[in-house]
Amino acid sequence: MQMKCYTIKPQCQTNDYQHQILKADVGQDVTMSCIFDEDKIEQVSFMRQMTGDILSLGSELFVHEFSSNQHIKLIQFSTNRLDLKLISVNQNDSGIYTCMLNDEKLTSFLLEIFVPPRFISYFPIEGSVSYSEGSSMNLSCRAFAVPSANITWIYRDKNKQSKTIHYGEDVYISSLQSSDSGSYECIASNNFHASISRSFYVTIQYSPRVMILNDKMTSDIHDTVIVKCHVCSIPEVIQINWLRHDQMIMDVNILIKTQTIDHYQCLESTMEIVDINEYQFGQYECRAENNLGQNFAYIDIQQISRNIKIKQQEFHSNEINRNGRTALLIDNQDKNFTITSTKTPKWLSNCSSVYVLSSFYYYSLSLLICWIRPV
Repeated sequence: MQMKCYTIKPQCQTNDYQHQILKADVGQDVTMSCIFDEDKIEQVSFMRQMTGDILSLGSELFVHEFSSNQHIKLIQFSTNRLDLKLISVNQNDSGIYTCMLNDEKLTSFLLEIFVPPRFISYFPIEGSVSYSEGSSMNLSCRAFAVPSANITWIYRDKNKQSKTIHYGEDVYISSLQSSDSGSYECIASNNFHASISRSFYVTIQYSPRVMILNDKMTSDIHDTVIVKCHVCSIPEVIQINWLRHDQMIMDVNILIKTQTIDHYQCLESTMEIVDINEYQFGQYECRAENNLGQNFAYIDIQQISRNIKIKQQEFHSNEINRNGRTALLIDNQDKNFTITSTKTPKWLSNCSSVYVLSSFYYYSLSLLICWIRPV
């Protein structure tokens, strides 16, 4: 007798054991149809092979507890066809069902009940969790599904860039860094049902990171000096202070302001020294503190050093008598000189003023001007 598959479900196959394979999700209805010769309906029965229970004989159901809650129905489709219909199936309905004509097996059905993925446990329970930098982290997801579900972990950073980091139920990361902050998504899928997911937002906390772009700068006296100090911290910074000689800066001409940058994780503190004086050169410290500790950065502000240059006019060697005084001029072709000494030698103690000038070049002559008192 030819066997036919009349299930209303899309999945109906026959395996090597001559079972018609029926596949359904939990909650769906399943119909198993049995074809037989005319006028033999009273000799036809449905049996559940796993338990050995006879579910029906002829047009009568034997399982009253099923019929009372409308879970199972027996429908006479025609004089040579009976349908056994399971309404809103569950996992307990899976197994082999057989249609018998007296002791002869007419057809059998292997009913597979599929279960969409659902999470049965996960850690942490909260959707958001914090860890200290340098510590370790364990995340877990466990899901039940039929067929069984596979777990995939996706990491997304604060810029929404994502990557797959792990396959399996547990993720373990040791020696956490601030770059590990972000969203960790657990995805459960069995390639039969829609995937499900759960996300955990992880924040890595760390003590302040303090940075001044340069550790040294130079300035002229009376200039305005601006120094910027960048501080990043999780949790947020409690305070940022500027110090000189390990003392808080109280100078009236030093202005300090702080502004937030980078989504409240980083601050920029600016120190402006207006009309810097000679006592304000030296080393400055930018110090930041949060609940996990403090950190600092230094900058050394130095005064610009200058060589004093003079330009010598061109003279001819001769004597000039002016108001009873004689000036002796010694010519030198080099026009640029640096003052290297202003002390009057003993042998010129009778001169009203002496300038000893020398050039940078070893072959140049020095210019000596001495106004000699008349004898």
